[in-house]
Parts: sequence; C-alpha cells; structure tokens
Amino acid sequence: MGRLCPGLSPYAARVTNDTTRAIPGATAGADPPEGDGAPRPPWLRRAALRVREAAAGAWAITLLLLADLVTVLGAGAIWLALGGDPAVVGVTAAALLAFAAAMLPLIARRGPDGQPPLWPPFVLVVIPLAVLAVGVPALGTWMFLDSRPVDVTRRVTLDGTPPLVNGDTVVATMRTDDPRSRLTIAFDVAPHDLAAPVCVPTVGLTVTSEAGPGRDQVRKGVPGDEFTFVLGRGARKVELSVLLEAEAGCEVNLSVASAYLDD
Repeated sequence: MGRLCPGLSPYAARVTNDTTRAIPGATAGADPPEGDGAPRPPWLRRAALRVREAAAGAWAITLLLLADLVTVLGAGAIWLALGGDPAVVGVTAAALLAFAAAMLPLIARRGPDGQPPLWPPFVLVVIPLAVLAVGVPALGTWMFLDSRPVDVTRRVTLDGTPPLVNGDTVVATMRTDDPRSRLTIAFDVAPHDLAAPVCVPTVGLTVTSEAGPGRDQVRKGVPGDEFTFVLGRGARKVELSVLLEAEAGCEVNLSVASAYLDD
C-alpha cells in the first residue's frame, strides 16, 4: 500500500496542473478573460464594459444623470423655441428622463459575481449621445434652411385696376407665416394696349412702405429695379404703395416680377 501512493501522485499532479492551466485566476460567474486565445465579446458589450468601469463611483453616475438632464431638457427647450408642438416636446422629454431614472435603482444592484449590472450605466451614456446625434444635424439643417431667402412673389397682391396712368397709386400687400427682417421686391410694367405706342421705358415708380416698424421708407426706380425695405423682426404683414409716373396718355399694367424675404 505504501508503494501505491507514489504511483498515483504523478497522475494527480497532471490533473491538478492541467486544471490550473485551463482557467488561470478564474472565478465563478466572472466574465471570460480576453487573452490572445479567448474570443472577443461583441463591440457593444465591450463598450458597455468600458462604461461600467468608468462609472464605478457615485460621482460618475451623478455626472451622467446631470448630462442626461441638461441634454434632454436643453434640446426640448430649443425644439419648443423653434416652434415644436408643446405636447410632443413634453412627452418626448418626459419619456427619455423617465427611462434614465428607471436605470438608477438597477445600478445599485450586484450580480452573482459581485459586479454591478452592465447595461444601466451604458444607457445613461447613450441617451444624451442619441439626443445630440439627432438634434445637432436637425438644428444645423433648420439653421441652413432658415438662412435662405423665402420666395413670396405669389403672396403679393395688388389692388390697382388696369389700365394705370400717370399719378395712379397701387397698394401691394403681402402676408407671411415665415417673417424675416427684409423684403426685396421688383415690379414689372407692360403696355395695356399692345396696339398703342410703346411708353413703358419712360415709366418711373415710387414705392413707399405703409405699415410696420419700417414704415415711411421711400424707394424710387424704374420697372425691373429691386427695392429693399427693412421690416423689423417678426413682421408678418407688409403694405407698400406704388406711385406710377408716366407720360401723358400712357396706359400700362403693373405686376410683381419678384419678391423674397431674408435676413
């Protein structure tokens, strides 16, 4: 019997050594090592692991929650200021904040391996990033479109009845739901009677603004010239009087060649 023990010891040593080499430093329930021979976890899980490690302290979670509040509420305020539906803005902001708040109780829990949960800290990072990823391009697009001139040629109405002769005044009125600070407008004049002698080249126009903060601005020119008027911010109605100056007996028709609003 004394000789059997030395015979069994090499086999037992091999089993012990093989087991130790198979799982060096491994503990039950821990994440598998990421050595050269171990398969790498998916990129999303790797990102969540990095966030969990970075958010290990209470101060990090506090900063994440503060970032969520600032990003969501700030984006909602900008959305509302740009004309968003208050109900849609409120529901969206409340849903995002409630989802972030629901993660907080889960963060305090510990799994079987003693580690904090993986995904709640990751969600607190993703929410503000998602808001910024959607909101910044949308805001840039809105700013680009808002900086472009708005064509309002077809919105201008003239109350004059042709034919028009020297000394006649026509009132041009324009309403818009997209107010800008300046209006640039050009008028066109055509002969009323094509068989009559041509007198269009001698026609002059005096255009005066009649309403709003920029009233009493006077511009003089000829048909085809662009007249620019400063309207002031928020002007939704523009009213201009157009005084016709022409030769005696000259009869013409007046129309709007172009009109656009810009800043």
